[in-house]
Amino acid sequence: MSVLEDPKYSYLVNKQPFFFQFWKKIFYYWCRFVFLWYTPVKISGRENLPSESAVFISNHNSHMDVALISAAAGKSFNYFGMLAAKDYWFDNTIKRLLTNFVMNLVPIARKTEDSDGDPFTFDDTIELCRAFMDQGGRNLVIFPEGSRGEPNVMRPFRKGAARFASYLNVPIVPVFIDGSFRSWPKGRLVMFPARINIKILKPLHPSSYVTPDDTNHFEQINEMTQALEDRILKERETFYAG
Repeated sequence: MSVLEDPKYSYLVNKQPFFFQFWKKIFYYWCRFVFLWYTPVKISGRENLPSESAVFISNHNSHMDVALISAAAGKSFNYFGMLAAKDYWFDNTIKRLLTNFVMNLVPIARKTEDSDGDPFTFDDTIELCRAFMDQGGRNLVIFPEGSRGEPNVMRPFRKGAARFASYLNVPIVPVFIDGSFRSWPKGRLVMFPARINIKILKPLHPSSYVTPDDTNHFEQINEMTQALEDRILKERETFYAG
């Protein structure tokens, strides 16, 4: 059976039931309220948003960052998906359904086979991403640092975002976020009031680096990853210098 036919992932492949769409939109507007009154957010660079589906990336210091990217793009959580470990987030129905109230998780295997012997490959993840993004211009969010870093520290980027964008042939939108590390850093249980600035940078398209025939080319993927890191680092330096 194709992964696209697996009922566990129907919310990625098909239009989602109204019930889940409704709660994602409610959560989005609640976040917008928080970003207006509790952690005031200033957004610039919206003219750089592409009209087509894209992979959004940013520096990553807080659980807030996904919601901040959604707010910056002006689209609810119905329009964003995130990669998530299949062996953790998809190991039972209750966890999968509860998460789907606020976020569209796309499974990716940390190993090629589950404990029950169910095979799941990188190509399966790509198929689900492509099907998800074909539904009304949806997007992916990938944090190239891998996980939240220490407050106001940016770690070297991994190659995942560049690799996914090249396979999917979609642009990557770099986003610089300042202030989320002050409001809700790693290790803190609740958000504190803080001003947050977001700058949407010009998209980078994989076709400038790789062709459909060499998406696995190590050097080209590395070059694209470095270019993305450099763009956000440059904006970071400019912001703090000002």
